[in-house]
Parts: sequence; structure tokens; C-alpha cells
Amino acid sequence: MEIEKEIRFKIESGSKIKEIELETEEIQEKSKNIDLVLGWKGFESLDKYGFICRIRKKNDEIYLECKKKIKDNTWNESKIKLKEFREGVNFLSLIGMKPYLYINRKRQIRKFKDLKIYIDEVDMLGNFIEIEFQEASNEEKQIQEFLSHFNIKNIEQKLYGDIFKEKIETDKNFKAEFENKIKNFIDKDML
Repeated sequence: MEIEKEIRFKIESGSKIKEIELETEEIQEKSKNIDLVLGWKGFESLDKYGFICRIRKKNDEIYLECKKKIKDNTWNESKIKLKEFREGVNFLSLIGMKPYLYINRKRQIRKFKDLKIYIDEVDMLGNFIEIEFQEASNEEKQIQEFLSHFNIKNIEQKLYGDIFKEKIETDKNFKAEFENKIKNFIDKDML
């Protein structure tokens, strides 16, 4: 098991991403990530049970992952490698979980001092920076230094699932597009 500490910020411009790419060290080049999150109570699963289960496809590797919330921005995470995406869905479906969240993104991983910087291009939501700081000494100082150095507004964003949930609840067109994407993924792309 691994402890993960993370926060995220919205990035409005592509030029900001280029600036971060130029001034940070590449850990992992851009990859395509697909997450399908399943739960017993849909978007309420995390609040009700304190954990999420997802199947993640990163390039050609597939994992069944569970993340248990310890406190805000801190998680205990464990994963098991799978051969096929569908075997993870079948396993979680067998215990009564249903898909409720689909996240399709391009992600690259960078390093700034002791911080891992994830640059995410999230389909339907836009661009975000996710900062992991479990290995950082004096984490608050390093995070503030990163935000200041790149002139990023210190307005912490919610979890991607919470952002999707809010948009689904407040925008009928967004909801229809999201439901169409998750249905198409489950019916066609997941095979």
C-alpha cells in the first residue's frame, strides 16, 4: 500500500503548460489514461464508504485500484495488475458495484524539487495540474513556491469526480454528453 497526498489546480492556458514543461524535469512522457470508477452509491460512494474502486488503463497496462481516503488530500492506495479491462469491471460488478464515472485524460508527470507534478488534459473538463507531495520535505513551502514560480492562482480544485458530479447536476447538455461517453466506452471501447 502507498500513501498519496495530492492537490489540484485548474490551468487556463496552454502557454502555462509549456512553461511548466520547460522548467521542470520530465519523469514520464505524456500517456493516455482512462479511469472507470465503480461504486455502490454512484457519486455518493466516496462520502458514504470512504473509498473508491476504479479500473485504470494507462497506455497498455490495466490495474484494478482502490483508494481509501485518510483525510482531505491524503489517500491510502493499492492496485492489482489485470490482463483485461473487462475482468476488473466484472469483478466489481459481481459485488454489486456499478460504473458511475469515466475519466479520459492525457497525463504527463514532471518533477519540481520534491514535488511530482501531473499535467492532466481531462476530456470535458480542461487542463489541470495535480501536485503529489508525499515525498516532499516542507511540503507547504514547496507547493507555494511552485504556484508562485509559475503564477498559478492558489485556488485548490475539487477531486475530478466531484467536478464531474457538479457539472452533471447543473448542466443538462454536459450530463447528456457525459452519459453518452460512458455508455460508448462501456459498450464499445472497453472490449
